[in-house]
Amino acid sequence: VHVSYLDGKGNLEPQGSVPSAVSTLTDELLKYYQHVTRAVLGDDPQLMKVALQDLQSNSKIAALLPYFVYVVSGVKSVSHDLEQLNRLLHIARSLIQNPFLCLGSYVRSLITSVMYCALEPLAASINPLNDHWTLRDYAAMLLSRIFWSHGDLVSGLYHQILLSLQKVLADPVRPLCSHYGAVVGLHALGWK
Repeated sequence: VHVSYLDGKGNLEPQGSVPSAVSTLTDELLKYYQHVTRAVLGDDPQLMKVALQDLQSNSKIAALLPYFVYVVSGVKSVSHDLEQLNRLLHIARSLIQNPFLCLGSYVRSLITSVMYCALEPLAASINPLNDHWTLRDYAAMLLSRIFWSHGDLVSGLYHQILLSLQKVLADPVRPLCSHYGAVVGLHALGWK
């Protein structure tokens, strides 16, 4: 697993160096971050399940929220791998279900990553054997959950989501999988 960090200006730090923002984290938090990301993105499903459950209920990880949101925002770099996309969405779900985290400004980043999985023609969708439809269903459900539980934290979020879904649905050039994602996204948000 490749673990990278952002410095305070949004630049990617080279692997192996510890940026100043991360150096202010305790060793325990840094180890927790590394163990959880390895567990979720690794090969052991039982370890992944335990890590996601802890991420969902741990009351002491608020300082790590930007780093986990950054990991979730990596959906574009793994659009060819449905398994990894699914795991990143599970991280997002655990974060939004953690009652001890105040997502605040990170809601928009999570929405962007989730909508990418629902609406974009993923590289994995080229192969008809890949079940990207289930990933889009899950992303739509997660979009709805984020909106209804944290939508009040970002002004204009409802309008932005609806506009994005409508834009994809009305675009005749977009592939069927993108239209499908828009439809299930609208359905998940509810009839209102």
